[in-house]
Amino acid sequence: MHSRTSLILSFITALIVANVSGPQYIYPAFGTSLTTRFGWTAVENSLVSTASFLGMSFSGPLCARMVDRLGISRTLVVSACLCFIGPFLLAQTYAGYLPQHVGLCALYLMSTGVGGAAAYLCALDSQSHHFASHRGMSMGLTSASIGLCGLVFSQMNDLFFLHPEDPNDNNTYGFLLFMAVAMSGGMLLGAFFLGDIDHSLHQESPHVETRSDSVVVSTETSPLLPTQPTTQPTTPSTQLTYTGIDFFLHPVGFSLFFTLFIILGFGYVYLASIGPMLLALPSDPVSGPQHLRNVHVSLFSIANCGSRAIFGTLSDVMKRRFGVHRLWVFWMASIGSTLTFMFLVFEVSNANDMFYSTIFMAIIYGAVFGVAPAATTEFGIQVFVHNWGWLLYSPAFGSQLFNILFGILYDNQAKDQGTQICKGVVCFQGTFSVGIVCSIICTSILSLAIARQKLYRCAL
Repeated sequence: MHSRTSLILSFITALIVANVSGPQYIYPAFGTSLTTRFGWTAVENSLVSTASFLGMSFSGPLCARMVDRLGISRTLVVSACLCFIGPFLLAQTYAGYLPQHVGLCALYLMSTGVGGAAAYLCALDSQSHHFASHRGMSMGLTSASIGLCGLVFSQMNDLFFLHPEDPNDNNTYGFLLFMAVAMSGGMLLGAFFLGDIDHSLHQESPHVETRSDSVVVSTETSPLLPTQPTTQPTTPSTQLTYTGIDFFLHPVGFSLFFTLFIILGFGYVYLASIGPMLLALPSDPVSGPQHLRNVHVSLFSIANCGSRAIFGTLSDVMKRRFGVHRLWVFWMASIGSTLTFMFLVFEVSNANDMFYSTIFMAIIYGAVFGVAPAATTEFGIQVFVHNWGWLLYSPAFGSQLFNILFGILYDNQAKDQGTQICKGVVCFQGTFSVGIVCSIICTSILSLAIARQKLYRCAL
């Protein structure tokens, strides 16, 4: 039985751990400096920019096993080591002390992503068990905290590592060292205050959930499953669960996977490529490019954070009070992504217009990432870390595929212009035109899942 004080302490510590667990959101603050320093092409930059996100996503099953085998405290110690070593070695590479090979830089960032993934999973696992009756809110706020990672670090970069009189002069080496110390320090703090969890003690008893047309036996975490076939034996003390291939073959599980593939994939392409996109457009010459990137990263982080918290809590309210399934949040996000991609393709003409697209993209990105963990728990809280770990493969594939697409199209346009830095909206119009088509397909798949599961019914 947890005391109120220990619950508050664990909640705050989990937010701190999550806040330093997002290296993929920090990369835009220094990524363009690496590209300029090492002379990378857009394709090489695309490969490196997704490295931390790939490490975070593809390591999901590994991190889930680490949490199960080592527990939260020891997993956070391992995470702290990885998140110190990665940025530290990248800093030495930037300073010229280590070989400046693009593959090595990607490896350093990938190891940082693995550490961030394990730490974030520890924070989510702690919140999901300590606040069982408010998972949408607690996990949404934890997800919002990692969304603020870019804001915190980009503002630190702007305040302490950017020359006040020369906006083009920035201390990237010092910033990378700060990143190594700050991330590892926050995770070590979590290792002291976030205790290990005995998952066998967190079995949830079923309750009766009333719908407008029927009464079904359900649990807070898995309202879909009692009406579906299962191969697992059940007892009165256990809930029906889906994991592994059964999870992905379920209509809702598949639609979640595809939604994360498209929306988070393109969302991260936008964030990671914000530097080249801003350089391609006319902008105010008074503001240096590094300051402009920091502003956009901060703006993305604020909107991303607010969206995660709001939609995470809203999904709880809609489900509890009106019986509206969380899948509807993804449906609305898919519609929003279609409109945002159309804005990027047809309306953007200068850097000032990008402020609107940054806000829209961040809200959509945050809504999906904020609700996805709570939606995943509906397939069984006991198998959450495994399902969430496998689900993270989806945005990893999406971000890598669409980032390479962005790099190829950008380099082709730059080659046609006879320069290394592409100019004009044509540099990214092709990528987001593909995004329009993909988001329409995503909306169709979500609509089909809602219809097949009859999730259009609500208890008003």
